[in-house]
Amino acid sequence: MSNTLNRIRKYRELLADINEIDIRIQELEEDILGISGQGMEERTGKTYKITSSVEQQAEKLIEKKEQLYREQIIKKRELKRIENAITILTEEERDIMQIVHIEHRKYYVVQEKLKLSYQRVKQLEKQAAKKMEKYIY
Repeated sequence: MSNTLNRIRKYRELLADINEIDIRIQELEEDILGISGQGMEERTGKTYKITSSVEQQAEKLIEKKEQLYREQIIKKRELKRIENAITILTEEERDIMQIVHIEHRKYYVVQEKLKLSYQRVKQLEKQAAKKMEKYIY
């Protein structure tokens, strides 16, 4: 259960990571355009023995860009898992997970909003985490 909650707590971090990767990809694309005078279809491949330093530099940037895309896909998939798991929760459970684990706020905020005791909030939280566990792993 704690692993499930830890993954849910990283929701906002995942969003920020995905946006950061977008920015880094954009910067790489600008760098690639800046160093390469050739169109992508005209550059020589890795198999040719003679390549210019500009082509080698562009190739490294392209590889880095592809790695960033792969990293972004993994993070987006994790985000979708969390969002999908949240859909099966009741409104109260969803509020608890949203406020406590995604917004990183205190339990008393949930208690006041839902008019529930601390013990009941913890009980619903545990129940929600168990439901979500199936979809997050």
